[in-house]
Amino acid sequence: MGHAIVLPGVTRRILIVDDDQATRSGLKRFFERATYEVIAVSTFADGRIALAESAPDILIADVRLGEFNGLHLIVTNPRPIPTIIVTGFADPVLEADARHLGAEYLLKPVSPAALMDLVKQKLGDADGPERTQETSLDD
Repeated sequence: MGHAIVLPGVTRRILIVDDDQATRSGLKRFFERATYEVIAVSTFADGRIALAESAPDILIADVRLGEFNGLHLIVTNPRPIPTIIVTGFADPVLEADARHLGAEYLLKPVSPAALMDLVKQKLGDADGPERTQETSLDD
């Protein structure tokens, strides 16, 4: 039977990929104030690098990232992680694709409190941003 334990002092890492500087910096400040570690990048290529090198716990990505989109980050990531797609474009096909890939799909503007609740839910962090680790305890 697995049990989640909190690793004190090890903060959850959020990767934000959004080409809009105001959105990116606003989300970065918001999550940093909540004591999450945040990596914020503006391009698909930088997002791929950050996914590979930084081992984020969750991805928050815009749909439109130049010639690619946030869904490409999910598909090309070798390690599946919880993902939230945040976009200003209502597109039922992209939304269906995102949900098929296991991602949440939110339309901007998004309430910061609602986004925080969703991040905590996706990470299983009801109490805060510290990393948890599944362990098995044998009797």
